[in-house]
Amino acid sequence: MTIILILLLSLTVGVLVGLLGIGGGVVLVPALVYLLHYDQHMAQGTSLFILLPPIGLGALREYWKNGQVDLRAGIHCALGFLIGGYGGGKIAVPMPSNALKVIFGCFLMMSAVLLWRKTNAVNASEAADEGIRKESVLRAIGISCMAGFCGVAAGMVGIGGGVLLVPLLSLLFGFSQHRAQGTSLIALIPPTGLLAFLAYWKAGYVDLHTGALLVPGVFIGGILGGMLARKLNPRRMAEVFAALMFVLGGWQVFSAWRG
Repeated sequence: MTIILILLLSLTVGVLVGLLGIGGGVVLVPALVYLLHYDQHMAQGTSLFILLPPIGLGALREYWKNGQVDLRAGIHCALGFLIGGYGGGKIAVPMPSNALKVIFGCFLMMSAVLLWRKTNAVNASEAADEGIRKESVLRAIGISCMAGFCGVAAGMVGIGGGVLLVPLLSLLFGFSQHRAQGTSLIALIPPTGLLAFLAYWKAGYVDLHTGALLVPGVFIGGILGGMLARKLNPRRMAEVFAALMFVLGGWQVFSAWRG
């Protein structure tokens, strides 16, 4: 029964990866904590394990076919994630579990607010987006620094970072919703969470067996999510997921306070 639950969970996470261009850890970490009763550190370390294989490849392919990927910006994001994730992991490992739960919950609520604000502009035209995509040194530095910040946050809470990156690409750099999602998926192809994962691994906070069961479902779900993203209203899916994140974040903070 536990194996079936893990497989269903992985498929759900994969659909979210493809549908919203995020790492999926925002659902996976709370699910591991509340459904499988993992410690917060163990849930986050195991979540980082699924970022090592190229799980976003299937979803990225769907966005790429529709011209919804900025390759250069995605490469800058991947580099920022790699470096920032290491710092975040080193900060998180020695922290008490309850403190980490509070940080994770606050992170989710902050991300939800960012995503909700973005819903006011998710239907921006691709023509406007096209004008912002002109490459410049300052733009590249800005995207790399932003991704580094997202990487630190991701390493601390054990997720892919796309949940922050997607709204920030839209708010700060004028990406449309779908292009921001497609571009963020590039950071899920190389093992950008490797350094953060190693920090958790050295401390014994990774369940390899569960991680190995999660990977196939996340990959398949990512393809399905990428296909669904072309058919769904971007404003609506952003609003629904933002509300879900805020509720999950609030519950994390409350449960840590109660405990």
